[in-house]
Amino acid sequence: MRIQRDGSTLNRQMVALVTLLRLLFVPPAWAAESSAVRVTQFAPQGTVKNVRQVTASFSAPIVPFGDPRPAQDPFDADCVEKGKGRWISSRTWAYDFNRDLPAGIRCTFRLRAGLKTLKGKVVVGTRDFTFSTGGPAILRSEPYQGDESIEEDQAFVLSLDAEPTEASVLAHAWFRIAGVPERVGARLVTGESRDAILKTFWRGSMSGPTVVLQSRQRFPNDAKVTLVWGKGIAAATGVATDRDQTFEFTTRKAFTAQFYCQRENADADCIPMTSMNVTFSAPVKWEQAGQIALVATDGKRWKAEAKTDEPLTPDVFVSRVMFQGPFPESA
Repeated sequence: MRIQRDGSTLNRQMVALVTLLRLLFVPPAWAAESSAVRVTQFAPQGTVKNVRQVTASFSAPIVPFGDPRPAQDPFDADCVEKGKGRWISSRTWAYDFNRDLPAGIRCTFRLRAGLKTLKGKVVVGTRDFTFSTGGPAILRSEPYQGDESIEEDQAFVLSLDAEPTEASVLAHAWFRIAGVPERVGARLVTGESRDAILKTFWRGSMSGPTVVLQSRQRFPNDAKVTLVWGKGIAAATGVATDRDQTFEFTTRKAFTAQFYCQRENADADCIPMTSMNVTFSAPVKWEQAGQIALVATDGKRWKAEAKTDEPLTPDVFVSRVMFQGPFPESA
């Protein structure tokens, strides 16, 4: 009986030893998962501007580094923009586009089916990697951001990084005006009016696609105004902006004209031997300012004069007009 008991104990010990050895030499599921070959890094992804290159890295060598024979690209590129792939190292691949990508482009790189490492392991994990260059964005505005003297019916000339669709601009571009609770819609300036506005700019300063935008409502004087280039403005490809761009401005103060002359003291009348003047809160074309006249009670008129650094033509702007004396006393 004693021998039987010892043999049974020995059998149990042998079974336990075999089980232990299996646990030691057979990797658990998490270890097998960690040893699988996959893409460890892919860039860019999401929304990125000014893309010129895509890169991808693998967790194991895919090609023999330094092999002069051309290696097959590990990805199929679904993109309207063309480029060429190359291996930087045995694990890192790059795709160089022929140019910096404009806005409105979406590209997907799909891992080739059955791609294997040098040791014959199949690459697993995420297979599709996508990025876009975003919808049309404002690169520059005229007037500039922060201008504190925009006009009540100001037209905004916007230089963009892609051509937007008219419908998306009208739907998602708008204005916020201090004191006005609701948002104010925008309209696109087109035709001869647009051409006339653009002629006032040096074209080199407004390169690329350009739109001219105007509020559907006049701005009040001396008010804060925000131009919102909103989320959802799309290029012809369908790629749209995913966030708002905002530009802050202030409208000019109400136009005023002020009369002044030289006096002996603040309560005295004008000295008749000196000039009398009218100043403006904003420059006025001489074509209009020149029509101002000083008229005496007997009907005598004095014409306005102006001093400028250039010939006084109808289109020249002046900030002041004057009337030269002498003038009759007590008149």
